[in-house]
Amino acid sequence: DISESAKEHIHGSIAIPYTDFLNGSNVRSETELAKILGDAGISRDDPVIIYGECMPCGGGPAPATFIYWIMRSLGQENVRVLDGTVKDWISAGKPTAAEASILPAKTYVSLINPNFAADYSYVKSGSAQIVDARTTHEFGAGSIPGAINIPYDNVVINSKIRDETKLARVFAFLDKNQPVVVYTNTGLKGSVVWFALTIMGYDARLYSYENYLYNQAVLSQANVNSTV
Repeated sequence: DISESAKEHIHGSIAIPYTDFLNGSNVRSETELAKILGDAGISRDDPVIIYGECMPCGGGPAPATFIYWIMRSLGQENVRVLDGTVKDWISAGKPTAAEASILPAKTYVSLINPNFAADYSYVKSGSAQIVDARTTHEFGAGSIPGAINIPYDNVVINSKIRDETKLARVFAFLDKNQPVVVYTNTGLKGSVVWFALTIMGYDARLYSYENYLYNQAVLSQANVNSTV
């Protein structure tokens, strides 16, 4: 359960708030992430199901898909996202508990898979389709040149990822034979669109607009210094 302050958990689940995986808006280091998971009783060989929401953010699957992306990047193969919330679990008559479970600590040995994240050079290379998953308003205020806007809300309905028929319509104008880079400001909400693209069989990577702006500023400053 990656919710921030859940009062009810799926019976037997452990709780790691998604904010524990972050240092501000940045993902923690590989070493820090491995310790967090190991201390919670998870090894890279364990099957994992992720669920939970960020209620102050308005709910929805973004935190769960973001932690899924992190774990896949760490080399976790047997990991899934629950289709729905703890409320759906309760509605199905499944057991819950007021307290999360605590498991004995394990050693988490990561095996980084670089194919889930994009970097600045990859984005600038022109080899991938760029998808801005922020709101239309944010997109209009400034975006990566050449990006197309597919707001993350377009792939979610009632806190769930839309079915594949609807997703096919949302992504209809993307070329399935070309890689896709998805971004939002930090990548968290962009992970929903990234996750939906992977469901549909796209070769997709996640990125952040913050990283793009940082690298643009560094490049601009370097150009200024070279002309002084």
